[in-house]
Amino acid sequence: MSEVTTSPPLVPEAAPAPLPDDDDIHREIFLRLPPLPSSLPRASLVCKRWRRLLSDPVFLRRFRAHHRAPPLLGFFADEDGDIEFVPTLRRPDRIHGARFSLPRRDSRDYLSFLGCRHGLALLVDRARLEAVVWNPVTGSQRRVPIPPGFDKGHVYKGAVLSSSGHGQMHGDCRLIPFKLVMVRHIDLHSSIASACLYESESGKWGNVSSTAIPCFSLHQPGVLVGNQVYWLLLGTSDILEFDLGGQSLSVIQKPDDAHVTNNSGIQALRTEDSKLGLATLSKLGIQLWERETNSDGVGRWVPLKTVQLDKLLSINPSMRIQPATILGFDEDNNAFFICTNIGVYMIQLESLQFTRLFDGDCFTAYYPYTSFYTAGLCIGGGDDRAEMLNNT
Repeated sequence: MSEVTTSPPLVPEAAPAPLPDDDDIHREIFLRLPPLPSSLPRASLVCKRWRRLLSDPVFLRRFRAHHRAPPLLGFFADEDGDIEFVPTLRRPDRIHGARFSLPRRDSRDYLSFLGCRHGLALLVDRARLEAVVWNPVTGSQRRVPIPPGFDKGHVYKGAVLSSSGHGQMHGDCRLIPFKLVMVRHIDLHSSIASACLYESESGKWGNVSSTAIPCFSLHQPGVLVGNQVYWLLLGTSDILEFDLGGQSLSVIQKPDDAHVTNNSGIQALRTEDSKLGLATLSKLGIQLWERETNSDGVGRWVPLKTVQLDKLLSINPSMRIQPATILGFDEDNNAFFICTNIGVYMIQLESLQFTRLFDGDCFTAYYPYTSFYTAGLCIGGGDDRAEMLNNT
């Protein structure tokens, strides 16, 4: 009698895991697009569904948080009061200079550029005695009358920052809540500097803080390090500090060994440890310093490293690099800029990676501008998207 074999009972296969919603898949793909001006506006042209996903404020916040540091779009260059935007990106991401023309009301405006941060630019209208906070990407602006008593000042500096203290809101289709610091002294011979803090959410200026300074003007835009803003004092290379929390002013002396031969040879910056730093030009290259504070609150300068330009740049050995000036510092990408006889370079502080931006003469002042360019996704932004398509 032959044996009868029986097959094991069939076990039903587990049901396959449901696929994510198509919109979720698209969002994850879009999230990984490069943070360049053309990426999201061009993708939004494919269809209405993609545009709906890409213009969602929740997605845009995720996109900015994912990429963290916004790209450098270019510089606002100031040549003796004649201000223009100089783009640094190539097509199709290049922003035409005319798109970032200054927010003038009429021919009576007398605008001076003071700096950029968190996608915002700060100017002062000397004719109307107003501070102008402006988002170049969206064109939105807020004009704030300068603090009482500041109308007697002739030399103004200032700084603007988002109230959240970070740049994740770069490129929003509105003017984000901001803080504004204005600093003034009467003239080059004034020994007193005064500062005042304005907060857009309250619409009020704080108390005026003053301190004695050498008889020299402020130099370069302010640099934000933690909860303090720093400006170099022209002629002495000492540093003016404004504490945002305590709303107080003080002066920090530069390193004793920092032998600076001209006012263009020094730049305040934020180090990779989020401390106050300095970059000073010399014949050997660029010396980097960091400010350390001990448990008693006493600060001292510590040399970090020296950057040898001729050894790091890939150039013909017969060419001699002559650093002419330090142009400015990009807080978002932790990089500073130098103008040499062979071009303008960006130097990333941690990696010391050099990027050649463009050739040409140096302007009187450069103000680096970084932002997530999403103007084409705002209401009424079709022209921006079409421009990106035409720039291909």
